[in-house]
Amino acid sequence: MRNTSRVEQIAKFMFILSIVITLAGGVYIYGAFSYREGLFPISWLNAINKYRMEAQFFKKFLSTETRYSNSSVETLQPDRLAPGLLMIVGSFEATCDTYVRVIDRKGTIIHEWNLRWNDVWGKNEGDFPSKFRPRGSRGRYLHGLDILPDGGFVANFECLSTFRMDICGKVKWKLDNVGHHSVFYSEQGYLWVTAMRYIEEGETGYQNHETPLASYTIQKLNLDGELLKEIEILDILRKNDLYGLMFLSNIDHNQPKVHGDTLHLNDVDEFPVGMKSNIFEPGDLMVSLRNINALFVFDPESLKIKFLSVGRTLRQHDPDFLPGDRISVFDNRDLSPSTGPEPLSSRILEIDAINGSTNVALQGHDDSCFFTTIMGVHERLVNGNILVTSSDEGRVMEFAPDGTVVWRYDNRLSDGRNARIHMAMLLPEFMNATFFEQGRNSCEH
Repeated sequence: MRNTSRVEQIAKFMFILSIVITLAGGVYIYGAFSYREGLFPISWLNAINKYRMEAQFFKKFLSTETRYSNSSVETLQPDRLAPGLLMIVGSFEATCDTYVRVIDRKGTIIHEWNLRWNDVWGKNEGDFPSKFRPRGSRGRYLHGLDILPDGGFVANFECLSTFRMDICGKVKWKLDNVGHHSVFYSEQGYLWVTAMRYIEEGETGYQNHETPLASYTIQKLNLDGELLKEIEILDILRKNDLYGLMFLSNIDHNQPKVHGDTLHLNDVDEFPVGMKSNIFEPGDLMVSLRNINALFVFDPESLKIKFLSVGRTLRQHDPDFLPGDRISVFDNRDLSPSTGPEPLSSRILEIDAINGSTNVALQGHDDSCFFTTIMGVHERLVNGNILVTSSDEGRVMEFAPDGTVVWRYDNRLSDGRNARIHMAMLLPEFMNATFFEQGRNSCEH
C-alpha cells in the first residue's frame, strides 16, 4: 500500500508539473506573439511606457521653471507696440504636441492648428532614416515655419518632413526630405527649406567624411511641393576651398576624419528685391552653421561665397539681412553650464558685411535678459522694434529701439512652468481677426 500511495503522489506531482509547464509554455508563446503583434498586455505596457517617456521628455526638454512674474502676458508700453497679430509655434500643453497659434496682444487665441505626426503621415508612410522615424504617434516637434498669403503655412517636423497645410488644417502636400529648422517663403513665390541627406552607411562622397554623416542641403521648392533645386552645404565649402571649416569638429592631428553632425545647418534666408547693397544681389542666400559658429552669404547659381563670418557669434541662429550691408543675428552665446564670471545671456548682434565690424543691438539685463541654449529667433519690425523669441525660456518679448521691453508673453503651464516656444512672428496687418474668421467659415462649406 505504501508503494501504491507513493506512486500516486509522484503521479499527482508530475501531473501538476506538466500543467505548470504547459501553462508556462502557453504564457511564453502568447508573450512572444503579443510582443510581435502588439496585443495585451504588451500594448498596455507600451502605452504606459510611451506616456511616461513623453512626460519625462516634456519636463526635461520642452518646459522650464519660470523666473519672472506670475502674469503670462504683460503690455508695458502699449503706445510703442508694432501693430498686428502674432503667430506662435510651441508646446502649449503638457504633451509633446506642437500647436501653431495666432494670438492678439492680450494672449487671446484667434486661430489654432494642433499638429500631430499621425495626422500628416500614416503608419509606415515615407522613406525616413531609422534614426529619425518616430516610435510613437506624436512624432517630433515643428521646427521651421513660414506663413503664406492665404493664411496657410509650410513647416517642418524636425528632421523628418516638410509639408504644407491650409488655413483649415488640411495637408496640401508632404515630403519625406528630412526637413528641419528653417522655412523661408520668398517674395518671388517659392520656398527655401533646410533639409538633409543622412548617410547611414557606405561612401559619403566627401574625403575623410565617415558614416553616419549628416550632409545638410538647401532645397528650393515651388508652392506645390515640387523640388526645383538642391544644394549641399559641403559642396559649397569644398568649391570655395574652405576645407578647414569641414574638419573643425576633429581635434586629432593623427586622424583628420569627421562624422555625424559636423556643421548643423539651422537657417536659410534670401536677400530681398529692393534692398540696396554694394556686395549682395537679390536671390543671394545666407545660411547659419551652428556647430562651427559660422554664417555666410553665397550665390546659389555659382556657389561663390560673398561674405563669411566665423567666430563672431557662438552657436547662433536666425541671421537676417538689414539695409546698409548689415546682418542681424540671434547670438545664443551658449556657455552653459557656466562657472562665470559673465552671466548667461543671449543677444542680438549686428555684423557689417563690408568691414566685419560688430555692434550689439540688444542684450537685456535683469528682467529684460533673455537666454536660450538652442533655437531662438528675432524679427526686426516696421516701427524699429525687435521681437525676440527666447525658446528655452518659453518667452516672447518685444523691445523698443532703446532696449526697453514694451510687451512680453510667457507660455505658462498650469503648474507654473513655461513650455518651450519654437518661434514667434508678427503677421501682416491684413491677417487680422476677420481674415482668420473668414478662413474658418470657408472650412465649414
